[in-house]
Amino acid sequence: MTTVEQRAGLCPVTHFDYSPIRPVGAYRAKAQELRDDGAPLWVNTQSQGFWMVSDPELVKEVYMNYELFRVDSVTAVDPELDPSQFLVPLNINPPDHQKFRSLLNPWFSPPSVAKREAVMRENLRNLVSGFAGLGRVEAAREYAAKVPVLNLLSFANMPINLAERLIDLVDAFMAGFSGAECPVGEDGIRPGMTSATDEINALMGSVIEDRRQNPLNPDMDLFTNLVQAEVDGRPLTNEELTGIGLIYVVGGMETTRAQLGWLMYHMARFPEDRRRVLADPTLLTSAIEECIRYYTVIWGVGRKVGFDTPWHGADLRKGDMVYALNSVFNCDTRRFANADSFILDRKPGPNLSFGRGPHSCIGMHLARTQLRLAFEEWHRQIPEYNIEDGAELFERGSEITIQSLPLVWQPA
Repeated sequence: MTTVEQRAGLCPVTHFDYSPIRPVGAYRAKAQELRDDGAPLWVNTQSQGFWMVSDPELVKEVYMNYELFRVDSVTAVDPELDPSQFLVPLNINPPDHQKFRSLLNPWFSPPSVAKREAVMRENLRNLVSGFAGLGRVEAAREYAAKVPVLNLLSFANMPINLAERLIDLVDAFMAGFSGAECPVGEDGIRPGMTSATDEINALMGSVIEDRRQNPLNPDMDLFTNLVQAEVDGRPLTNEELTGIGLIYVVGGMETTRAQLGWLMYHMARFPEDRRRVLADPTLLTSAIEECIRYYTVIWGVGRKVGFDTPWHGADLRKGDMVYALNSVFNCDTRRFANADSFILDRKPGPNLSFGRGPHSCIGMHLARTQLRLAFEEWHRQIPEYNIEDGAELFERGSEITIQSLPLVWQPA
């Protein structure tokens, strides 16, 4: 037995692997099962063993008690973070976290995102125009994945032809990040994730060096701004800059990709909701918020225990990993009436899809804007569509991403 299992006490034990590809809806069903069981803490025997937090109030506490629950690693199945996979500022604990976040906040604020809306809209309109006449598209990759990568490349003044490669690299990174990659070497290294990380780091390193040698307008180019910025009176190191570059690519792409996939899935599967929004565009904001709640993308978050302490019946030890389930919080029947129903015009309430506390998602305004624009620009050209008959749909675990979404329509 693992150390965590031996210290489980009265906590129930589960052997649930939250990383594999499963049929669409499987992870939401598992969240409902854990919610209805009522146990606040579990011991999961996967990997090295870790605590799994399923009580919504305790999930929130994991986010807010950042002294106990640290971000030295945020992957429950991988306590020892490879330095090359260090994400800045995600893997930096307070108070140092804020020093780096303050450099990035202006670039992802609502006014900054609004300034980029015209570029995003043009990117998306051109993307849809490329396949609108075909009558079919694999929307998970050719739309949901390309929307954020095209926008992120535009914002960073990077070549658009990198899009396809970055999608593949982020897929490989996320397979290892979620613990799904197999096999893992005896040294604990996940070779696919490591290779993808190395390539992304090399790419962003070249961008950073280019901005040093050939700076652009620092008010218009994020990485020019960052190479000229200071923390504690000194320039950022190459490792810090590369860590920002890594999260810019991985974090900026993956969650928006996943959420847009679910938005398109829902609107294809439930055309009555789609037609209501098209008839009354004022419903789009609440529809997006409900999609963010109902189709929870980040199933749970990992944190590393900072010191020995008893915690709600668990004997936590420094170095233990905990996994707090956003998915259970977001389907909590005490917070959301008819929590298991998608209610198009639900009045939005606080959920954990963008996290909570000092490490809440810095890109939440950008993500919401991309979802809105992606809906508008798709439906401007393709208002009626369906999921292709006979399609088998699957989702990947950890960050719950729909893997394939073949959509069909009658071309104009």
